[in-house]
Amino acid sequence: MSNIPEFSVSELSSLTKNLLEENFSLIRVKGEITNVKEKGHCYFTLKDEDFVLNAVCWSSKVPYLNFKPEEGMEVFAEGKLSTYAKGSISTYSLHVNQINVQGEGALLKLFKERQKKLQKEGLFDQDHKKNLPYLPKKIGVITSSTGAVIMDIIDRIENRFPTPIELYPASVQGINSSKEIINGIKYFNDSKSIDVLIIARGGGGPEDFIGFNEEDLVREVFACKIPVISAIGHETDFTLLDYVADVRAATPTAAAEIVVPERLTLINTLKNVYENLDTSIKHYFTKINKEFSYINKLLNTNNLKKFLNQNHKNLDNVFRVFSSSFLNDLKIKKSDLTNLGKRFLGLDIKNTLKRGFSIIRDVKNKVIKNSKNLKGKDKIKAEFFDEEIILNIKNDRG
Repeated sequence: MSNIPEFSVSELSSLTKNLLEENFSLIRVKGEITNVKEKGHCYFTLKDEDFVLNAVCWSSKVPYLNFKPEEGMEVFAEGKLSTYAKGSISTYSLHVNQINVQGEGALLKLFKERQKKLQKEGLFDQDHKKNLPYLPKKIGVITSSTGAVIMDIIDRIENRFPTPIELYPASVQGINSSKEIINGIKYFNDSKSIDVLIIARGGGGPEDFIGFNEEDLVREVFACKIPVISAIGHETDFTLLDYVADVRAATPTAAAEIVVPERLTLINTLKNVYENLDTSIKHYFTKINKEFSYINKLLNTNNLKKFLNQNHKNLDNVFRVFSSSFLNDLKIKKSDLTNLGKRFLGLDIKNTLKRGFSIIRDVKNKVIKNSKNLKGKDKIKAEFFDEEIILNIKNDRG
């Protein structure tokens, strides 16, 4: 029994840690990411069909990851095995330095699942797309400040139609790329200093575009009030940013060609418009001059006589139709006046008196309408159709 090594728990834990770190100082572990927790450090687990391995990426390493660990991603995690004490229990875990995807199939699977989810929410619908300004006063660009992309965009815009450009420098690869791009979008939205925004990066592999498939970035672009052009990679490269953007450009250079018209083409277009307008105006005034010349000739005495002689029959017909219509209207008006006159005669008071009526007035010529108005009066006037007489009133009422 004396030959059996003895260790304290602490000694064994320390020895295990040294053995693991010496023999597994740099390894790659294949598995599916689950249980992601970010607290400065990034904690997650790697699992396969049978087992689960704890993993951690320290905060000093997180910014250098190719992409942010997400649930369901099948990856190769690169790092070293080590132990740590959780309370009074020692356990081992993988200390991650870098993460790589297990091939394009795993990325495509994640891409399709996220695309289906966001499309169902309506984030890619055409109804939400904003129109690009024809001649923007200022263009915003979010991309790397050191890459060739920004220089290509600046040169192309300068050659086509020189327009002010404001660059928001951002990482276009790695775990911080989507966060920095989101900050750029918020900056331009708040400053309201641009009319259109280009988000761009050059070509690369599927792993390089992971940041442009982040759900948070897609939602930020959807909420952006400024028209957005996506210009990621080459023509065959597609990201979720392309689907949510208002316009997708095949390349960053193509985005520069979309955002402004070509100056020479615009000049030629304006020239054609001017020439067409000039031709139309000249044609219009030529036509007007011809019409005035015709009227001038027509008003000439000799020409007027000639015109009347040539159109004598037509004028006779017009006069005949006019005369007939005028006489017919005159006859109708005469009949209307006759009827109206009869009605006025019927209203004449003399004609009414001839029919046996009379008008009774007092000596002040006020009309007496009923017998009550006779009280207190001794004389009244009675008007007949031929004369007016004065009557004495005798009151026999007892």
